[in-house]
Amino acid sequence: MIITFATQKGGTGKTTLAIALANYISTNSERKINVFDFDYQKSFYYKWKEDEVLEIPKLYDVEIIGEDDGQPFSDFDTLIDLKESEEINLFDLAGTLDAKYSDLLIYSDFIVIPFEYSDVSVKSTLVFINMLGLLESEAERIFIRSKYDKGYKYLNQEAMDIELAKYGTLLPSPVFKRNILQTINTRNLAGKHKYAVENTLDELLKHINENSKIKIEILKKKEKAKD
Repeated sequence: MIITFATQKGGTGKTTLAIALANYISTNSERKINVFDFDYQKSFYYKWKEDEVLEIPKLYDVEIIGEDDGQPFSDFDTLIDLKESEEINLFDLAGTLDAKYSDLLIYSDFIVIPFEYSDVSVKSTLVFINMLGLLESEAERIFIRSKYDKGYKYLNQEAMDIELAKYGTLLPSPVFKRNILQTINTRNLAGKHKYAVENTLDELLKHINENSKIKIEILKKKEKAKD
């Protein structure tokens, strides 16, 4: 299975959510997860390397691609093997449009698209959706409200929700704006980090399980941590 985190707009919490999902699957499921950081900034990979100082075993390995590596999946058979594998292959792409990722976007099983209710994020998200249409990507698109401020009234929220629903699934639970997520690591997902994303990730995995032959079984969880 291929799950890809991608969007044209940077700063939407894409890598943070990718780390959270990788940790969540690794600590709550028996599925093996492989992580590929194809973002130019390599934030996922550098965070993973920084966490080597922690006295906690690593949950997974992170593979990177360099700017000069050309098209990473020109070998169609390799891409199909990843897609048909029962292992979870999670990709974190750059926050930009790049032809080198086109094959990956076409053949991903699920593309997770975090967004914010800002004019820039809205326009960028719609441009990205249009690009997926031009690529004729058959991936299931899943939209996540990221950095959501529950105390703020977003003027364009209703119209944006209606528009996104035309192109994929908008998860009911947003990821609220919480400073605690800035301290997330790649070695575990416990306490307030887990509490901040658990509802959204549960909805994400439920949707994946309902729309895929490969199921990501989540083990029984302990009681949620509280703020």
